[in-house]
Amino acid sequence: MLVILMYGALLAAPLWAVAVVIKAVSVILPGRRPDWVRDLVCWSAGMAAAGAVMTYAFGVGAIQGDASEAESGAGSLPAVPCRSLPPDVLDRVAGHEPSYFPLGFDCLLDDGSVVAANGSYTVLNTVAAAFALGAVLALIAVGCMDEYRARATGGRGGAGEHSPSPHYP
Repeated sequence: MLVILMYGALLAAPLWAVAVVIKAVSVILPGRRPDWVRDLVCWSAGMAAAGAVMTYAFGVGAIQGDASEAESGAGSLPAVPCRSLPPDVLDRVAGHEPSYFPLGFDCLLDDGSVVAANGSYTVLNTVAAAFALGAVLALIAVGCMDEYRARATGGRGGAGEHSPSPHYP
């Protein structure tokens, strides 16, 4: 069932890439608004968060696909990610255990020990974490820019300032 998320992410990834290219071109062209930097950083935070979600969905789909393949059909054991283990370890594989956070696929040995399977899960974890960290840092930067702007105006019309309302004393 989780493989469906991966297919959704695969369909969204080209749209995401096109949006990033269009935004980069709009930054290069003249005629930007005065507050374009803040808008760009907010937009970048959103796109980084979307990149993290898509990367994680790719990984979840890959893990679910490997687990599903290992649970049915002839030649399904050991699981495909476990087949790249050294021959002496491969002979002792008794099962598998998918991990969804962090992304990974573990091979269970007959003596009860666990060996991490080979796969692209480390790369997917790293990329998803980098996107998520970028999104958080961009949001922190927006907060800092807003605070700087509020302090630079001396509290006159800055972020969080409200004009007096005739309805409230």
